[in-house]
Amino acid sequence: MKKQWKYFIIIGMAFLLSGCENKTVEKSSEYHKYYVNAEETGIVTKNYVPEERKTESMIQEMAELVQEEVTDETYKSILPKSVKLKDYTFENTILTVNFSKEYSELSNTREILARAGIVKSFIQIPGVTGVQFLIEGEPAADNSGNPLGTMDGDTFVENEGKNINSYLFTTLDLYFTNETGDRLKKEQVKVYYSSNVPLEKVVVQQLIKGPRQDGTYPTLSPDTKILGVSISEGIGYVNLDKTFLDQTLTVQESIPIYSIVNSLVDACHVTKVQISVNGETKKTFRESVDLDQFFSSDYSLVEEASP
Repeated sequence: MKKQWKYFIIIGMAFLLSGCENKTVEKSSEYHKYYVNAEETGIVTKNYVPEERKTESMIQEMAELVQEEVTDETYKSILPKSVKLKDYTFENTILTVNFSKEYSELSNTREILARAGIVKSFIQIPGVTGVQFLIEGEPAADNSGNPLGTMDGDTFVENEGKNINSYLFTTLDLYFTNETGDRLKKEQVKVYYSSNVPLEKVVVQQLIKGPRQDGTYPTLSPDTKILGVSISEGIGYVNLDKTFLDQTLTVQESIPIYSIVNSLVDACHVTKVQISVNGETKKTFRESVDLDQFFSSDYSLVEEASP
């Protein structure tokens, strides 16, 4: 079992709106500008209408907006005055932003807020699927020395409607499936998540989102709704809507079950998992798997990684 590490940080959630390079933006689309509140404890969102509606034009405009001076006393520019956005490059849907050396001098809280707001600013632009940070041309790292890498909409997980600024970072071992749907494939996923979201719920959310790696395939329908996830006395309880029973993914019947079970066992150290549908366990999955039981992990289903 992989050893996981986590730490509290202050950050917001980035929403990914992907598209094609220089894709035209629909006039009805809503975009946002991001600022830091006066107390420097969270992010302030303002509606934004782009002057032009092409990817490159919006990137240039947003690069100016993240540095704009603010006169309102209730919030501040997302990027402090001391830091300059020196230049940027946009290639293969990835935007790389280069900051002056002063960026590395920001406090942990201020840096996280700036990072979150800037990523949120650019990732909403159609055609931009990831954002990378450089400092004086060198890849940026967080205050613990961990490389930031490419950040996108899957980097951040938040409980909708909750205004809480404490977040955690963790690396999850999630189990998806192979091309033929008869084996599990393990994939490591790095994720930031709100401290008010239980880790066990984050695990199931990420399984529903599906895999990131090529050659790895989903085990749960993206339409699956989580009705509840909890842990009690070392047992994980997962309550899903009827979509779980109705899904038509071409996978063997045991794969979705143990995708959930193995992932929760690895991440949350539970001993067993019970799965219910609309609160009921007296259900049969794929007419062959009785849900009215506690499932233990089964690593015999896991496909060995290629050398």
